[in-house]
Amino acid sequence: MTEKFLYTYPVLCFAAFVFWLVSVPMDGPLAGAAGVVNASAAFLPIHVATLLVLGLFCPRQTFSRLVSAGCLATAVLTLLLFFKPSAGNWVLACMGASGAVVAIAACVTLCQSPRPLLCAAVGLVTGNLLVLPVLLWPLNSFWLFAAVAVCLLAIPVLAARLPDPESMEMPDETAPWHYLPFILLFKVICGLMYVIVMPAYHQQAALPGFEMLFYAAAVFGAYRLTRINRDLALISGVVLGMAAFTIMQTGSGSIPVNAGMFALQAATGMVDLVLIAVLLDLADPVRAFGIGLAVVCTGIAAGELMGRHFAGMTEAIVMTGHFVLNLSVLVLYFLGRYGYIPGAGPAETPGLAESKPGQPAVADAGTAAPVPAASRNRPDAAAGEDEVEKKMPRYLRMLLSEREYLVLKKVLAGKTYRQTALELELSESTVKTYMHRVYEKMGVSGKKKLFEKLNNL
Repeated sequence: MTEKFLYTYPVLCFAAFVFWLVSVPMDGPLAGAAGVVNASAAFLPIHVATLLVLGLFCPRQTFSRLVSAGCLATAVLTLLLFFKPSAGNWVLACMGASGAVVAIAACVTLCQSPRPLLCAAVGLVTGNLLVLPVLLWPLNSFWLFAAVAVCLLAIPVLAARLPDPESMEMPDETAPWHYLPFILLFKVICGLMYVIVMPAYHQQAALPGFEMLFYAAAVFGAYRLTRINRDLALISGVVLGMAAFTIMQTGSGSIPVNAGMFALQAATGMVDLVLIAVLLDLADPVRAFGIGLAVVCTGIAAGELMGRHFAGMTEAIVMTGHFVLNLSVLVLYFLGRYGYIPGAGPAETPGLAESKPGQPAVADAGTAAPVPAASRNRPDAAAGEDEVEKKMPRYLRMLLSEREYLVLKKVLAGKTYRQTALELELSESTVKTYMHRVYEKMGVSGKKKLFEKLNNL
């Protein structure tokens, strides 16, 4: 398979899933066309439960056998929503179960790309922007439902043509699970605000669908920021969320509602991509995306439930939103400070402003040193791996997954890709894939630039 398909297929799979998600079960336009009110309330509880079951108890081999059946069942249920709108809530509840398989399957394909985070960003944007043409068609058209169903059926076909990601085999000792409580709190606020703001926005939208462009711009902005500093991208999302609350308090009328929605969409785009970056760093993608997506959906469901219960208390909700967003930053800080490295005490663990995944921070004095001159001038020069490891910046150990780190260590020690592949029992193409991921996380375009960056630290 050519490298072009390793980029194209994951993007198409992920975009198909996102397109279905925002068009149908998450209170999408097609669910509204079928006459289902609060579609997400019927969809999310079963969806969360199934995601957790798959993430906690389903082995990868078993899950791979469920993908085709899950995508087919979800496509059939999407068409059934058109033919049997009176049973809409039951159909959406069943979608919650089958859609969990679709969600994890689409996310797993990202792991099979040399640049998974870039594919995720393009897929997120493409899937959301595909909703715009849907809004221009008669929503009661069978062909719209059929188009969404066909997109779902393409996922197992494309995924079957991708290579099996061997990186799933080794556990990641630096798994950044501590980000999930922060994202849970953020999604609670998003769900709460959508219930309050979305109805007003639909009535006063200057350009319906225009908010998607702000989401798309924020996703690509988060991609750039995440390559520099993952925490900076998260904080940017929080700042945009606070801006949304502030704008909505400035007065009444269409301008605050529209501007507030634009800021909220941008904040959501930022955090969504950072979440994917976090989950891509975990060793077992079925477990990672099962648990991670369940956390996100739980936050959204809790926020929507609170929003419906406290409808009419807009000012109190806005104040609560400010408080929770500030609290979420503190949660991120303290979990990162005191719980990031297993077995490490507070003094040894990096804080929010120190070395973290996605952050090319200054290495610890006394442990960081430039890459040896032999590796700098001749990438294939022989150098002991132990010597390379001692002189490599400490933040690299946390920035990279276990297997990426091992591959990089051998390459810096002068091993060729073929030698590295033989020693780690990988294929040579897999070694190249790991190096592509290292380049992406380090924000460089190739081996030469990587060596230059390491030597300049």
